[in-house]
This record gives sequence, structure tokens and C-alpha cells, in this order.
Amino acid sequence: MRSPELGFEILSSVTGLTALRLILGFSILSTALHYTHNFVAIEDYPGGGPGIQAAIVLSWPALTAIGLYGYRLYTQGRYREAHICLLLYAPLGLLTPAHFLYGEPDIPPVFYVTLFTDALAGLAVVGFVAWSAGRVARSRAISGR
Repeated sequence: MRSPELGFEILSSVTGLTALRLILGFSILSTALHYTHNFVAIEDYPGGGPGIQAAIVLSWPALTAIGLYGYRLYTQGRYREAHICLLLYAPLGLLTPAHFLYGEPDIPPVFYVTLFTDALAGLAVVGFVAWSAGRVARSRAISGR
């Protein structure tokens, strides 16, 4: 006979994985649009320059790879390591609104929106990690591990 807790755990795991897929997909799309435009139209962003372009070329691929590795770890049930990778990835979106510290970007509306969608995506990643870590802790408390 199957335990009801086992069924809930499987459903919860699928739901968590689906949520993570959606969050990462949204985040990668938003940050790719934003960082690509930022690189190409650097002069339209206050405080931009060659140093920022170099940072974009290095940071976006590296941090996105770390986020995707976090996803892979999550699918393997290696939650602690996954959470660390996802939290390292989150600032890619969370820091985007820092453009406003230097002034108002003079950019088309579609790219202006990404200043906010990036931040929303970063918050969603952090929120997912908090939710997932709590779920893992409750599961371990129930099972006595």
C-alpha cells in the first residue's frame, strides 16, 4: 500500500520542478533581452561604457550557466547545492534596476520593461529557493533525517 505522504512528495517535487523551469525560463529570456540590448546600445544607459560591456560578456553567460547548473542539481535532488547556485544566479536580475542609480535610461519601451522583469525574475528565484528550502527542511523533519 502506498503512503499518502509519498504521493504528496512526488506531486510537490513535480510542482517544484515545473515552477523552477518557468522561473528560469522567464529569467533567462528577460535577462538575455536586457543584457543584449545593454551591450549593443551601451550609450543609452547612464554609467555605461567599455567596462560594463566587458562585465556583460563575462557575467551573463557565467551566471546563467550557474543558474542552469542549479536547475540540474535540483533535478538530481541535490537541493542544498542547487539552492546555492540559484542564489548565485539571482543577482543577475536583482541588480538590473541599479541602472536608475545613474539616471534614466533612454531606451525603447520593450527594453525599459526588462529593467523590471529582470528584477521580478530575480525575486522569483530567491522566493523559489526560500520555498524549496522550507519544503526540504519540513520533509527532513518528518522523515527524521
